[in-house]
Amino acid sequence: MNAPVFHVLPLRLAVIIAVFGFNGCAVTLEPLTNEQQLASAFDDQQHMFAEQEPVTHPISLEEATARAVKYNLQQRLGLMQRALEDNLLNVSQLSMLPQLAASAGWQGRDNVLGSSSKSVTSGEQSLEPSTSSDRTSRDGQLRLSWNVLDFGVSYFSAKAQANKALAAEEARRKVVADIIQQVREAYWQAASAERLRPELQHALAAARAALAQAQVTEHERLLAPVESLRYQKSLLEMARQLEAVDGELAIAKARLAGLMSLPPNTAYSLAAPAADVGNAPTMAYSLPDLETTAMVRRPEIRTETYQARNAVLETRSAMLKLLPGVGLFAGTNYDSNSYLVNDNWADVGMRVSWNLFNILAYPALKQAGETREQVGELRRQAMRMAVLTQVNVAWHEYQRAGQVFARSSELEQLQRGILRQSDSAYGNQAQSRLERVRVSTETVLATRTRDRSFAELQVAYGAVYQAAGLDPLPDRIADSSLGTLSRAIASNSQHLGRGQGVIPAQIAAQPAAAQFPAPLLAVARPALAVRKMAPHPVHVDLWDSLGSLRSAEVVSAEANDAH
Repeated sequence: MNAPVFHVLPLRLAVIIAVFGFNGCAVTLEPLTNEQQLASAFDDQQHMFAEQEPVTHPISLEEATARAVKYNLQQRLGLMQRALEDNLLNVSQLSMLPQLAASAGWQGRDNVLGSSSKSVTSGEQSLEPSTSSDRTSRDGQLRLSWNVLDFGVSYFSAKAQANKALAAEEARRKVVADIIQQVREAYWQAASAERLRPELQHALAAARAALAQAQVTEHERLLAPVESLRYQKSLLEMARQLEAVDGELAIAKARLAGLMSLPPNTAYSLAAPAADVGNAPTMAYSLPDLETTAMVRRPEIRTETYQARNAVLETRSAMLKLLPGVGLFAGTNYDSNSYLVNDNWADVGMRVSWNLFNILAYPALKQAGETREQVGELRRQAMRMAVLTQVNVAWHEYQRAGQVFARSSELEQLQRGILRQSDSAYGNQAQSRLERVRVSTETVLATRTRDRSFAELQVAYGAVYQAAGLDPLPDRIADSSLGTLSRAIASNSQHLGRGQGVIPAQIAAQPAAAQFPAPLLAVARPALAVRKMAPHPVHVDLWDSLGSLRSAEVVSAEANDAH
């Protein structure tokens, strides 16, 4: 009676599992609701502006840079991407370990597993049906296995991931350099506009007062209509120009606030000394030294170097996969089967496997490896050419910006002299009010042009540093507080201003050891006449206190491997 029931139970169980399985596979669309989006936006805003030090005093350029570096979301994203690559590196290193697998199980059946034998010669049954296993049994296994080929592939993968982690650090450096350059541009634009605002407001008030008086004059018909309208048009044109300059302040300060990740509508002022406007920054470096420094310190070139390393490692890994696989294993076993003489035992062994068709893939893999390494070299050389161009362009733009600023300063001084003469003439009633407003407006515009050219000079000055790969951030910082970071940036700026941050061009002639593995294959030279440039030793400077993580350990390991 029990046998039919026992046979029906598995069928019913299978039907129930199938029904629940099909229901589980039925996926319904769940679009975001307005409440969910509002809640997500509120939560994001809380995290975007969390743990920021409040603005309690005028912000200097160094503090603006420190706030941008510490709180800017793009910088935070760069840090998280670097942390992700480091975590993946840890995973890659663990993949080189042997596999230690533990398994256990239980099995049962509704009848006895029995069998009989038949004579091959006579075809008669030679033994009665017999069994050698229990109807229910338990088993377990603990096995240590290690594949030598997989270890080699994992080793190259781990080294490639280490290069990716270093490339992520260079990507973070590039993001920080871009942010700092944007801060420098926005800061000086906002600072110059803020410094000019009192004079601008005075000139704008005078223009509006003159316009109001002109409208009264027109209403009372004290002047001819055409003359009165032309008078008002001139005043409106000057007021429009002054209002446009006034609007630039709000835009520049809003842009700077966004770079510093300040909450919207945060009121703040800038601490740009008036003496700074008029003193052009001087470049303490020669163009050859900047070019040499850029070849070593630019993050894009370092990234291409790491990618060239990975091209070699990828070729080695592909060639290694063509070799036979050798697997070693050892383990201990247990089985509860009562018919076994020994219910627990240990075993050890070795297995070799090889896909013989891999021999056919060798020529194609060899050619692909050569091409891959060749592409890596050309990419690096193309990047070096682009960097050299950027350094030279930045250098000439700095020279041009200096000339423009000098001319604008001369024009501003001349316009100030005209304003003084105009004030004297207006006081003696020898000049009309319209002419007085026009001279005042021209003075404001000339000052604004001078200040804008000074801001462009500061931007060009920073662009030279950025093109050469000279980081405004110091190598090491005691802690991540805003005050410490601001002082460190100011100290490093003075260090760079004294010309102590470049690699002299004479060092370029000295031989340098390559920091990436030598190609496994003999790479054929391309037909193009491209000179192979000897790579400079790259030492990644870290910024541990703000999350650069463990680049130094990876660089040290790579250097040891190279030795």
